[in-house]
Amino acid sequence: MLYDNPVSSNSLKVRFVLAELGLDHERREVPMPEPRPDWYLAINPVGRIPAIDDDGLHLSESHAILRHLARREGRDDLYPADIRDAALVDEFLDRWHTRIRPAFFRHEVPSLGYAPGKGGFYAVEPDMEKAAEVERQIQPLLALFDGLVSPDSAVLGRFTIADCAVAPVLFRTTKTGLDLGPYPTLTALRATLLARPAFARAEPVG
Repeated sequence: MLYDNPVSSNSLKVRFVLAELGLDHERREVPMPEPRPDWYLAINPVGRIPAIDDDGLHLSESHAILRHLARREGRDDLYPADIRDAALVDEFLDRWHTRIRPAFFRHEVPSLGYAPGKGGFYAVEPDMEKAAEVERQIQPLLALFDGLVSPDSAVLGRFTIADCAVAPVLFRTTKTGLDLGPYPTLTALRATLLARPAFARAEPVG
């Protein structure tokens, strides 16, 4: 069972890897407004989205879920068995979570009308003037990201769970209007990931 919400980018990354693995699953929608309902807090006391119930294993934190599913299915192509190769995936996932993803989110907040605790995105009117200001501010980090990823249209040179992690946010730039034109590697990566059949099966909505 996957507990998610259609507009959650963290949920979308899990749906993406589930589609890549070809795993059928049930879904239960968790409402975006907080506090989360008691039935969900019984699964994930922290309350963040998503979480899974894998035959009694309650697991949250999207990157932990990606690793678990790839390991469970024996998909060394998605999450390498070799400890050195796995370390590179882990390094990128940590960089993404702690440094790069927050920059994109800063732009999403004004451009998509995000209001925490009130339903998330599209809860208030977008502020495109503020979004343009944030876009200017995060340009150095976008340039850094553009230099970190492989020019082979995969984050680390071949498709892994690292690509599943970044795809939803790159998809969201098609909704926010964030200009990736100055960053050709990111532009190519976005085009490749969004063209994968599994990404379409993951039902991206925004």
